Amino acid sequence: MLNAQQLLDRLNYITGSDAAVICGLSPFKTKASLWLEKTKRQEQEDISNANYIKFGNYMEEGVAKWFEAESGKKLCEKSDSLLIHPEHKWMAGNIDFRLKFENAILECKTALTADGWGDGENIIPPAYLMQVAHYCAVGGFDKAYIAVVFSMTREMRWYEYERNMELESKLINLEKDFWFNHVLADVAPEPQNEEDVLALYKTTTETPAIASEEVVEKVYELKDIKKQKKEMEFKEKECRDKITSFMKDCSAIVDASGNILVTYKMTAAGERFDVKSFSAENPVIYKEYTKPSQPQRRLLVKGE
Repeated sequence: MLNAQQLLDRLNYITGSDAAVICGLSPFKTKASLWLEKTKRQEQEDISNANYIKFGNYMEEGVAKWFEAESGKKLCEKSDSLLIHPEHKWMAGNIDFRLKFENAILECKTALTADGWGDGENIIPPAYLMQVAHYCAVGGFDKAYIAVVFSMTREMRWYEYERNMELESKLINLEKDFWFNHVLADVAPEPQNEEDVLALYKTTTETPAIASEEVVEKVYELKDIKKQKKEMEFKEKECRDKITSFMKDCSAIVDASGNILVTYKMTAAGERFDVKSFSAENPVIYKEYTKPSQPQRRLLVKGE
């Protein structure tokens, strides 16, 4: 488990967890959000207290021991020291374990299910593949083993990555481009989603953007989707009205066999803060605790 200072130090390098992001293979982060973190424009999200992070951290030693028992291989003592590439000083990584008697490492993982992992085949999800390829490049390791425990089935599988120089070369070029042409040059990568746009561009200009053919198609596609959504919302209400009108004061509907189809019951009573009355009776206190909201961008499709 890395401490706060180690996490801060990682901002000065491209690390193993950054590799998938830079390759566009991370389901959690984009290049723009990574750039914001590396340039210290945006703090790294603190996920240290998230249960899935705690689970992975506390399980790491157990996964490693399970791997030793199943594979017959021996591991060196755990070290949290940062490895730095001998030539590319901006490349670094914190590995889980080195192996004894082999120029290899072990990466320990936990996952809810085996989706994306090979069953009897040496198939590694792309994001993790990029991570271990990065580590092998940094440390000059010949091989990486990945041991993963699936919590749903309580099963451990392990996979092997043989160092691939062609893949490594492509990965280093992508990482080098990101580091020098974006982080050090202080130039943001192209946004990949709306969250990126909102994070990168805090203000707007009055100059319109001239749409490409692809964007024009997406505008009309969005119009169709919004139209279908409205139609479905209307149909949903129509169904609700029909069902609830039929039920009257009944709390459930059952079919001919007695199976419950829907329930329509009273919820527990709750409390609601009366902002309007409070502000009228306590205007000074209300104003003291009222903060101006930040302006937000809103996407409006014309001609709906």
